[in-house]
Amino acid sequence: MDTQNFGDAQNFGDAQNSDLMVHDVIGRLFEGPEPTHRADLAEGAIAHGMAVTRRRGFAVAGATLSVLAVVAGAAVVAGGGSGGSGDWSLGPARISPQAYEDAAPTYADRQREITEQLPKVFGALLPAGVTVTPDPKRAGSGGGTYMATGDYEPETMLRSGGRYYPVEFAGPTTADDLSGYSDAFAKEKAAPIAVAGGSIRMAVVPDGTGPGKSGFFTAWYEFKPADAAKPAFRFMLYSGQAGDTGTTPIDAAAFKKMVESPGFAGLQQLFDPSVQASAAAVRERYSIEAKINAEAEKVLPPGFRLKLNPGAPGRLELVGPEGVDTFSWGATPASQVKDSCAVGSLCFAVADHSSREVGPDGKPRLGYYEGWTGKSEGSMVGLTVLGKPMTWSTGMGADPLQLGKPVETAPQGPGLTPQQAMAIVKAPGVAKVIADVQKLAAMPY
Repeated sequence: MDTQNFGDAQNFGDAQNSDLMVHDVIGRLFEGPEPTHRADLAEGAIAHGMAVTRRRGFAVAGATLSVLAVVAGAAVVAGGGSGGSGDWSLGPARISPQAYEDAAPTYADRQREITEQLPKVFGALLPAGVTVTPDPKRAGSGGGTYMATGDYEPETMLRSGGRYYPVEFAGPTTADDLSGYSDAFAKEKAAPIAVAGGSIRMAVVPDGTGPGKSGFFTAWYEFKPADAAKPAFRFMLYSGQAGDTGTTPIDAAAFKKMVESPGFAGLQQLFDPSVQASAAAVRERYSIEAKINAEAEKVLPPGFRLKLNPGAPGRLELVGPEGVDTFSWGATPASQVKDSCAVGSLCFAVADHSSREVGPDGKPRLGYYEGWTGKSEGSMVGLTVLGKPMTWSTGMGADPLQLGKPVETAPQGPGLTPQQAMAIVKAPGVAKVIADVQKLAAMPY
């Protein structure tokens, strides 16, 4: 990636109307370390299964231009604005933002509900001593988003005997996911086994072909209802530590017991895409947003507030007097910043341009602002204010509606003026507010 140009490696199209393109880059920069054996899986079902995981981009709350600058050393080009000079006052307060609230259940509501209920529902079906827990390698990421479709997946793992096993639930129509299952069952010659209400297949695919890889494996599980009109239920897990015994914590007998348990219907329903979020989930969203804005109002300009993105779980939107923009922000300590905006100045960039200093011209912009919190460096605050999100697939942006993914229905906002952005950057305690808001917005898994 050319660190002086955000658009060199990809054809982003309209940079100001693509939010997920930024998060795709950020996801690749910040995706948590994978188990050591996953980098060189060679063939068959294991390679297919791990490829599914590698293709998932993981959106990081607060990932912004400043964070890209920290990691990639994104260059700042001098000029292009008057920097710290000029009138940075906000002027008269604008009208309060309209509600633009989602009264009906949203996709993000349902995903939050799933992640909150998963440990109890799935955990009750597991063998004794096996528990559900968040994946510590993804700590703080708030789950994963499959960039080709926008589908959200909890970052979940099983723990058993002091060892961990990341687990992934297959979507009902994800071809890449399903190819891994078919290859695994074919490789291990896994024949269907009749159970109450349908049939099951299970395959444990060893991967002992290399130094230090003894005991590594993937395990694939499938339940097909007798009623062909009902969707199959699938999940897979894999060994996550060197020295594993090669034994899955869910053997064939335990899987059979799982699908024949009365509680299995609850697990199926939890991942049924036709099930909408409950009224309680909508009320929870309102409660979370109230807590978010109790913090955000300390630093946002008059007439602005935050809301949860209806189609991107754990992410934010900025509500202003004229509409809604996708929004993320971050604060980075000076010790972690490589190239940056000059102290006292504000810098701005769009996806396909380098960052430049910008003056207080009063023009709202969609793009990426950054600036230091104090007269000395302090923390670098980055603000990402973009248009309605798009999904990411093979280098091309696509309208989520074409893929069945929900989008914000409120009018598109114009972004932030330099004065408004500078007011946020210079607000007292902004770094703490950003951290607190990120925690409130984050998904449980």
